[in-house]
Amino acid sequence: MPNDPASLDHHDRRLISRELNSRAPWLDPEEPVTPGHVLRVAGRGGDPGAIGSRLTELGYRVPSPEQLASVTDDDLKMISRDIDGLAPWIRPGNDGHLRGHILEAARRLNRPPAEIAARLTELGHPAPAPDSFPERVLDEDRDLIIHRDGNSPERWIPDDTLVTLGHVIAVLQRKGKLTRVPQQTASEIASVCERLTRLGYRIHPGTAEATADDVVLISRELDGDAPWLLDQDEPVPLHHVLRFTQAHDRDPNEVLARLGRLGYRRLPEGPLAGSVDHKDIGLLGYGWERGEPRSWLAQDDPAWFPHLLAAGARTGRALAEIADRLRALGYVIPEQEFPAEVSESDFPLVGGRDITGAEYWLSRTDPVPAGHVLYTAHARGVSAASVLARLAELGYTRLPDVPDRHVTEDDLRLISERGDGAAPVLGDTVPYGRLLRAAADSGTGPREIADRYRELGYTDVVLPDGPLPGSVPERDAGLAATDTGWLHPDEPVPLPHVVRRAHAEGVGPADVARRLHALGFHKVPAPLPDTPHPGDLAMISQDAEPGKPYIPLTGVPAYHVLCAANAAEVSLHDVAVRLIALGYTLGFTPHPDDAVILSENADGRAPWLLWPYLGRALLAAKVLGRTPEEINDRIGELRGRESDLPDAGGFEEEDILLLSKELDARAPWLSERGASLLEHVLRAARVTGRSPQEIGERLTLLGHEVQVPPALDVRDGDLLELITRFGKPVGAADVLAVASRTGRSPAEVAARLRELDVEVPDLAYPTRRPAPTPPRLP
Repeated sequence: MPNDPASLDHHDRRLISRELNSRAPWLDPEEPVTPGHVLRVAGRGGDPGAIGSRLTELGYRVPSPEQLASVTDDDLKMISRDIDGLAPWIRPGNDGHLRGHILEAARRLNRPPAEIAARLTELGHPAPAPDSFPERVLDEDRDLIIHRDGNSPERWIPDDTLVTLGHVIAVLQRKGKLTRVPQQTASEIASVCERLTRLGYRIHPGTAEATADDVVLISRELDGDAPWLLDQDEPVPLHHVLRFTQAHDRDPNEVLARLGRLGYRRLPEGPLAGSVDHKDIGLLGYGWERGEPRSWLAQDDPAWFPHLLAAGARTGRALAEIADRLRALGYVIPEQEFPAEVSESDFPLVGGRDITGAEYWLSRTDPVPAGHVLYTAHARGVSAASVLARLAELGYTRLPDVPDRHVTEDDLRLISERGDGAAPVLGDTVPYGRLLRAAADSGTGPREIADRYRELGYTDVVLPDGPLPGSVPERDAGLAATDTGWLHPDEPVPLPHVVRRAHAEGVGPADVARRLHALGFHKVPAPLPDTPHPGDLAMISQDAEPGKPYIPLTGVPAYHVLCAANAAEVSLHDVAVRLIALGYTLGFTPHPDDAVILSENADGRAPWLLWPYLGRALLAAKVLGRTPEEINDRIGELRGRESDLPDAGGFEEEDILLLSKELDARAPWLSERGASLLEHVLRAARVTGRSPQEIGERLTLLGHEVQVPPALDVRDGDLLELITRFGKPVGAADVLAVASRTGRSPAEVAARLRELDVEVPDLAYPTRRPAPTPPRLP
């Protein structure tokens, strides 16, 4: 019976976890372990047989030794997501995109896809039926089966989802096979559909039968060319249907039905008018210039009245008549009374940019903002009362109570958001922070300024509960300003706001909090430090980079503390203590020893590293008088990820020196593996007096595997470039080049390489050593 996963070590838990992450879900002990799982655990360079044996010891049924011995490099590539024999691996089972993976593996490995499908099934990945694949995969097939969605990563199109017309058009667009001739585009669509069917995909019925007219219908400009309506879950605008209908003399309801047949799901609600003429199209757009509108009316558009007004002013037709026709065409226009006459001069009254800075339109059913009336009156040089009167004639009933007079420059400065008299202006609400700035600018108290806003027609003037300050110092005028507006006096003041203001002023966060409280913001964070810290902004910002989003108030990880310590050039412990003083809670318990454990040279000084370099862990253990296991466990706690120490039969003090790149028992620490370490091995042999073979054996035990030729000695450093050619043959020119650089004869170089088991051409090399290069004359 398999052991409880909780009782196993990290390595064994990884063996029995389906995702190879030492966490549930676990392998089912009642089911045989698939060869694919064993292969994924082994990865490249691992021993599937040894892994199978260990799983057997743990109580699992594993593939036979013969099955495991039969695995090939291609098997490993088949189950790797990038088909390179390396992680990440395809998920256990079938994730719904396996057909695309099989086709790409067949293309990359130059094998029939049916073979790949059958082998993946044997390895434990249920694949589509082998007979559902073509005999071979072409290089150009890859473009057909890739799905791209905006900024999302590329992925294979789903196995069981119908291929849409939008996907086929996107494929042709990437391949540069779209033309301005709809008939040719329709022919290309048919070719792609035929090939996708042969690759085993199911095509949406409308896609397979797309015509030249359909190509025009799904082009946004109705010209059979890009841009396209590619996303079939995107709403199709009503104006698009009506414009196609008018241009091609069709019934709009038939056009709706055709779009549905092509796979478009979000269509305008019908039924629609039986016919559409050219005059109708002129009613659908707004801001016509050179035959094109700036925007189109949506079927259920909240800004229908300004659009109606624009159409009436441009065509001279009555608004009631236009409204009736738009309803007949399928638009939602409420039954209301309309003014008898309108003109282009009415446009600034019903919309503009003065409230938000972006274009907006007034709704006839919502309150008209006081700021809009005041700003419009000043811009037109008329009284606010005359603006109200015309709005009433246009059907606006919810009008503000503004003073019946001309708006002054002083009024305009008061209602503008920045206090400079320019748009944008305040709408209906006066934020308390804006009121405080106005009080500071005018030298009066907040209460007096609140009364002035009310006189101008503002009914929603935000004030805190309790007494107001008698005046506002100039230094506090912008204390409540945020990146998006103003603090609200009834809501908690965000801690990052306090910290950022304190940093900007060079004062302690407690000073800012006290001043905000005096202004009426009673929900300020407390207690806070009285002293400033130059690293505060880095400490509270993601990745310790001021300007990035702020970190959460709880569960701050050790990695962030380390980044902040490096950015602020202070110790980890200082950062942890400061964050706690600012009101943050950490996701770990800080300890003064962490400064030594995470410092690059175990000296408690920056730079700080979280990577579990073995050399640094051994040095920290020596400095602190603790075991390497204790240091490694603490690094794992701080990283949030365990890592095992190598089984080196205990550790020696000289290991620290061997693991340092400069062989001085200090950073930088070794991270390489393989033949690239041979130069380090020779240098270590010279420093320690041990043989290169002893050094290689010790480094391999320490987790840095290196194969040292049996005959290699410390004099062979100048031959390393030929020893480590990774299968590339050594030529006569290489031998001569090394001889020229080292002062040896070519015959000596060739003989020594043969002693080191390096194959060299069997030639008669010169035994004479090259003459030394004469010194250059000045």
